[in-house]
Amino acid sequence: MKRFKLIISLLVFFYSTNLFAQLGWQAQTNPVTGWDLNSAWAVDVNTCWMCGATSLQTLGYVIRTTNGGLPWTNVTGDMPVSTVGLYSICGISATEAWVGANDGSVYHTTNSGSHWSYVSLPSPVTQFIDAIHFFNQNTGFIIGDPLTTQWCYYWTTNAGVNWTSAGPSFTGAEAGWNNGYAALDTGHIWFGTNNTKIYRGGLKSGFVSISTLGLNSIGIAFMNANTGVAAMTNVSNLVLSFNVTTNGGTNWTAGYTPAGVQNGLKCVPGTPYIWSCGAGSSGGVILQSTNYGVNWTNQYTMSAAGYCLTFATTDRGWAGCSTGLIYRYAYTPDEVNNSKEIFPKDYLLEQNYPNPFNPTTKINYDLPKDAKVTLIIYDILGREMKRVVNNEFKSAGKYSIEFNGQPFASGVYFYRLVSDKYVEVKKMVLIK
Repeated sequence: MKRFKLIISLLVFFYSTNLFAQLGWQAQTNPVTGWDLNSAWAVDVNTCWMCGATSLQTLGYVIRTTNGGLPWTNVTGDMPVSTVGLYSICGISATEAWVGANDGSVYHTTNSGSHWSYVSLPSPVTQFIDAIHFFNQNTGFIIGDPLTTQWCYYWTTNAGVNWTSAGPSFTGAEAGWNNGYAALDTGHIWFGTNNTKIYRGGLKSGFVSISTLGLNSIGIAFMNANTGVAAMTNVSNLVLSFNVTTNGGTNWTAGYTPAGVQNGLKCVPGTPYIWSCGAGSSGGVILQSTNYGVNWTNQYTMSAAGYCLTFATTDRGWAGCSTGLIYRYAYTPDEVNNSKEIFPKDYLLEQNYPNPFNPTTKINYDLPKDAKVTLIIYDILGREMKRVVNNEFKSAGKYSIEFNGQPFASGVYFYRLVSDKYVEVKKMVLIK
């Protein structure tokens, strides 16, 4: 009888924590009412930055959350954006972010948005910031619309103290799309244009143009160095299809054709998961593919067209829409237990991504319960190189750590996670 009761109890626990808690999208509240959201960046499962503007592309603003969106806070601070809109954002941490405007200006904060510093870029100076992307606090790039015959592309390796202009040249007339780019690491960067081509290169230039099937490449996502998807439209800006590549963008194949224009396209690198947001049959829609963009399903219907997407993990992300609507992708709690988050069932140390890497990589791990955690990097001889996490207390949940191998030589390294009675070791390769 006791054994029967135990089985019943376990079944009740299983169904109460898994059956009624569904992974899905939920609306959240934007403190700035009615203004569009144009770009988003998830730092982790709790921290996200977004930026936007009015529909007239003026009065830019920045919002941020550090607790999963409950609540969002206006952190525009002292940024002088009374006449410009904000269209690209990159979050470094809960306190640091970069943002770009539609007049070519760039701003940087290190104190949670209380103060924003103007960033001076070298010539040629762009008139519209399409993308800002940092691989870590020091290393990143900015893409801006071209000037005359050169693309406005800038890179830095010292946190923006110095910038180098290294954009490719072109003939004719070209422009980019805000958020229309993908960056896996410093060696794999793509950005789209309005001229039947995508540029591919690395951090320090070396970009070459690749012909595409559609005139406008308004969204790009790469799951790995070879496999990617691009949302391409014709001259009327009607979606032709999600085009797929399996050789790094050299060749593209026409794929799924969504019902409306899709403005956002994001994936979780190293996984087959990819999402798109845009216009639906009524309002907005979020589409999802779980097999590298081959097949797509309508995952969620929104009240307005989606403009941007960002994901921290395959089960945590946000979407921003016209009129400022926000939706979060997470586990939906049931009515009985609506204050609890669904935690991982087991300990898990994932393979780092990218791997091989240069110089940064992500290490993800799961904790099924509160515990102290130690994460150490070793060289191939077993010598301790760095303590990434040093016996720190962590709450149950999913974690993502960025490791910067810049000070280390190329070679094979190991990373070891210790928590409670769980110990796991995995190998990674640094190639410079």
